[in-house]
Amino acid sequence: MDQIQSLADRREIEHVLTLYARAIDRLDRELLLNCYHENARDSHAGFDGTAEEFANHALPFLRDMFSATMHHITHVTIELLGDQAAVESYYYAWHWMEGDAGKIAGFFGDAYAVACERAGTLNDGHDFICAGRYLDLFSRRDGAWKIADREITVEWKHFAPASHGAPGSGIARIMAPPARDRSDPVYRNRARSVVNSTAR
Repeated sequence: MDQIQSLADRREIEHVLTLYARAIDRLDRELLLNCYHENARDSHAGFDGTAEEFANHALPFLRDMFSATMHHITHVTIELLGDQAAVESYYYAWHWMEGDAGKIAGFFGDAYAVACERAGTLNDGHDFICAGRYLDLFSRRDGAWKIADREITVEWKHFAPASHGAPGSGIARIMAPPARDRSDPVYRNRARSVVNSTAR
């Protein structure tokens, strides 16, 4: 395989993986579905169905269950096989949950909710972190690499009450909140770059 083409293919596949992370964290349905081929499937920690069914399942769940998420794609292994590629990418996903005792107990378990209530941390928010791998079959169709089939592993989980700085402290003043939709700054930056390029 031509080395330049191989590098271009790998870069495009990695770009799709990072756009997937943006789509999940910004709850961007259009972007999420654009990471998959139309007839793609996803087996996702208890969910198994089409990419569209996954979007219908995952985005409302993330919106209702968590106040924020941040998905990180770490190292990626890509085996190119013509117009297909076997791709293994490690992920690290942080989730921020707020809610009452019923919500906390429903997700983390009764014992955790009771322990938090006794410690006075039930209403402080909760960090849930998990890590594993995306095991993807990518295919190139009409010149575009997208996910054709995905299976994930969940290999590590951790959850704990969130920590906060005292009001007025330096750490408490560090604030630059995102948005979980297309009002997030990343979309404004993209729009500005388009305007600037057309103005030249």
